[in-house]
Amino acid sequence: MQERNSLLTEKELKGFVELLRDSDDKVLSLISEQVGTFDQESLKVINEIASGSKDEDLIDNWYYVSRLSLAQKLKDWKKNPDLETGLLLITRLHSPAIDETIYIQMLDDYAERIKAIIKPEFNPLEVSLAINHVLFREENYIGNQISYYDLNNNFLNTVMDSKTGNPIMLSSIFMLVARRLGLKVEGIGTPGHFIVKYSGMLLDPFFGGREITRDECVIRAQELNVFWRDEYLDSVDDISMVARCIRNLIAIYKKQNKLEKAADASELLKLV
Repeated sequence: MQERNSLLTEKELKGFVELLRDSDDKVLSLISEQVGTFDQESLKVINEIASGSKDEDLIDNWYYVSRLSLAQKLKDWKKNPDLETGLLLITRLHSPAIDETIYIQMLDDYAERIKAIIKPEFNPLEVSLAINHVLFREENYIGNQISYYDLNNNFLNTVMDSKTGNPIMLSSIFMLVARRLGLKVEGIGTPGHFIVKYSGMLLDPFFGGREITRDECVIRAQELNVFWRDEYLDSVDDISMVARCIRNLIAIYKKQNKLEKAADASELLKLV
């Protein structure tokens, strides 16, 4: 993660907010470059001022500047992509002033607790059960079957806050924790339902990390009227996972008739 500069002074914050009232594209483009260097507390204050304002221009311009800054960050990320950073960047579509350290520390904590359970003689199944115990028993992560298309199911921070999400986000959390343990857990993008693979086992984090079979994946695809191909069980890379998450967002924004946000997400998808 990029380090932030020191906390902006009150005068500097006021000056930046005043600049945000200027709707000139060139001005907004220039200040979007500054946003990427701001400290977390300053971003939080600016976001609170803009979000709580009755000035529609200020609100719209802050949204616009945040998207420009995010686009640049995604361009930089593409040069050396990793799943965790990519997912944290996407959260800025929903939470421009997110404090990423909170969620990084949560993932670190999960990994440490799992590490304390795992013994040297554990086989892969026992290791996966240890991960399941912490994530799905102690932390109570669960797939959101009731509100499957809830927007909050699609952002790492809101999923970790609520402990519920969609298949790819719960699979991502499983993978991010496993990576901290030095385990090779791969993402598997079967039709309509994302799962993970570890040591030859197919695991479904949306349903508590239980082991599933190839036949179950085939049946699920058939229920969606998708002709099965074994290539669906090939692993997908981090860029593909982040792109899939953005495509999910685009579909939900369109479903909610939030066409401007769908268009913004579509532009970000082009960068990935």
